Order: sequence, then C-alpha cells, then structure tokens
Amino acid sequence: MASDLVLIRDEGSARIITLNRADKRNAFNLELGFAFRDALVAAAEATEVRTIIVNGAGKSFSAGIDFFAFAQIIDLSGNATFRRAVRELQEIPNAMARVEKPVIAVVHGHCIGMALEMALACDLRIAEVGCKINIEEVRLGLIPDVGGSTRLVRAIGLPRAKEMIMTGRTITPETAMQWGLVNEVAPAGEGLAAALRWHEEFCAGAPNAVGLAKKVLDLAYDLDAASSMQIEALAQSTLVPTEDFKEGVAARIEKRPPKWKGR
Repeated sequence: MASDLVLIRDEGSARIITLNRADKRNAFNLELGFAFRDALVAAAEATEVRTIIVNGAGKSFSAGIDFFAFAQIIDLSGNATFRRAVRELQEIPNAMARVEKPVIAVVHGHCIGMALEMALACDLRIAEVGCKINIEEVRLGLIPDVGGSTRLVRAIGLPRAKEMIMTGRTITPETAMQWGLVNEVAPAGEGLAAALRWHEEFCAGAPNAVGLAKKVLDLAYDLDAASSMQIEALAQSTLVPTEDFKEGVAARIEKRPPKWKGR
C-alpha cells in the first residue's frame, strides 16, 4: 500500500527507501513501520533491484520509537497485546534480514534505540560524521526488544554490546567504525553517495550468488562448522547450473566484464 511516510526512488538498480517523518525525526510508529516493511517487500520482489539503501529525510536517520505511540500501546493493552505489538515490530528488521539482496543503512544526525535495531538488520551500515548512535532503552527502564540485544552482540561482541546496552552510552561514528558496528564513516551529507559506491561493488557479482552468499553467511554464524559447510555445498549446487555461472567463467576467460542475467 502506497504511503507518504516512506519515499521510494531508484538510482539505476539501487532502490532507495527514505523514512519520511522528518517532523518527528523519523520516529517509528506502527504506521511508519508497516509502510517501511511494505516498501522492503516490494524491493525484494523487484527483479530490477540489486541493492536496497535505507536512509532518513531531514536532520536525522531516526530517533527510534515514537514514545507517544508507544505510550498508547502501554495504556490501552494488556501484556499479551503488547507482546503481539512487539512481535509485529520485530518483523520489520526481520524482513530486511530475509531479503536475498544487499541492504545498506545510511545513518546521520541521530540513530537511536529502535533506529539502531533497524540498522543492525542491514548488511552494511554507513554513518555520517556527527551522527549520535545509541541504544538507550535502560534509561527508560526497558531493554532493546526489536532485535537489538540479539543482533548487537553478534555485530560487536558481548563486552561492547553490554557497554552500549547496559549504560545507554552514545558513541560516535568513529568509535562505531573501530568496533565493527559500521562499515564506513562518510562526511556529512555524503552517506548516500558512499552507499551507491558499495552498490556498484555488489553489482560486480552475480545477483543470485550475492543473495545466496548473504543467506549462507547469516546461517553460518549460528551453526557448527560441519552443518555450515553442508549448506555451502547445497547453495553452490544451485548456482553451478545457472547461466550466470557460465557467463562469469566466459567473461573471466575473455577478459571482459560479465553481463549478469540473474538466472
């Protein structure tokens, strides 16, 4: 369903999804969350789209959860209803993680709480200089519940995740880069240009191979080595018969760029 809460445009084969609630610093309410999820699903299904880039309109990527909307959930619902609402919110970053395409977050201004949880579900994160990054739910008497506790520890390790979550401390993009939380620090206003350069690098690989590499890597993180290698073999067996594999070999022999077909 179309919504003005997200803006969608294409730069070649890159789909740019922009959170567009700038008057609220792109804070997430259910309406923005569901509009964002629908945009992700549409991008995942669009065969012409190779990479998805997520950013925010205005002065911030996102200030996280909309506390007024959050307060309404608390006031009007019992525990079971609240847990159902959390599960619905969790499905938004989970949808990003399931997409068999690279997803890049470009964060600027503020990337706070739920916003960082969304960025953590992306494959790469680019932070502009000056961005304030934190996950400060404990300062509200809560914990991260939209995948933050689960994904942050996987991204930066247990000691650093405890440092961020248990103190609510704000870190800089430079610190985030040192910790492995972001892949690149870009000058202010240049995050999108940096993401488009990453997009071009992804496009150098065959679409199905890049997508399956993402899935295999995500699965490998939680599996034992023997199980992971079996999945590698299974994934490879689906790629060997493809036209793109034949094209990749031919292009390498002929010393020319490959022309990927996605099949």
